[in-house]
Amino acid sequence: MRRVLLVLAVGMGVGAAGTARAQGEGAVVRVISEEAEVRTGPGFAYRTVYVATRGETLRAEARASRDYWFHVVLPDGTYGWIVGDQVLPLDVDPTAPGPPSFGARLAAAVFSPAPLVRSDVSLSFSAGVLGGEGMLLFRPALMLAPHLGLEAFVGETVGTQTDVIYYGGGANLYLWPASPVTLFIAGGAGGALGRKKADIYTVEPGHYAMANVGGGLLCALKKRITLRFDFRDYVVFGANYTQELKEYSGGLAVLF
Repeated sequence: MRRVLLVLAVGMGVGAAGTARAQGEGAVVRVISEEAEVRTGPGFAYRTVYVATRGETLRAEARASRDYWFHVVLPDGTYGWIVGDQVLPLDVDPTAPGPPSFGARLAAAVFSPAPLVRSDVSLSFSAGVLGGEGMLLFRPALMLAPHLGLEAFVGETVGTQTDVIYYGGGANLYLWPASPVTLFIAGGAGGALGRKKADIYTVEPGHYAMANVGGGLLCALKKRITLRFDFRDYVVFGANYTQELKEYSGGLAVLF
């Protein structure tokens, strides 16, 4: 009965403007459905930017004067709108735990919610070293599930005598997709095209097959910044040629 009265009390706080302030400085909403989508605006036509799970609480800044939407603060410090039918508004959360530990406060200040849970596409840009040469790679990926992505790659290493273009595709298996920091196992195959420098005549160009295996780390920070680190072993081979290379790279990933 008490919860019903709280819902009615918050529901009556509708102003004449576009939004009304949520009641109380400590107003929060608790998710009561299995999942609740947070959108960029107060309507189902707006894009989903976050998916809250049952029991999660979000601070409510205001509510829309039309329909039943709350303007909430997300864990990464950004804002969104959540429909009132999926949450329970509360002035005080009676089940909230005590003050968080220093480690919990530090993690909340540094990391954002796991982006893999709500992403369909990933675009990664990596720079580092491959086979002792400077490397740049572009890696677009299609997320089949939070723990599995199919990834293509194309890029180039620039050497003193030969530039090599690498291309191909593979898969990434994310071990803890619900965590802002997750390890992944990766493998792929494709080709390597060696091109000699314009002023070098002793190095012959070549087109070889290539395979790689390894893994890396994905780290989601505040303000939707996601860092990616890759560590892989490559084998470049042809009819009369085999070479083993190592990749050490880092860069940015954009997931949406």
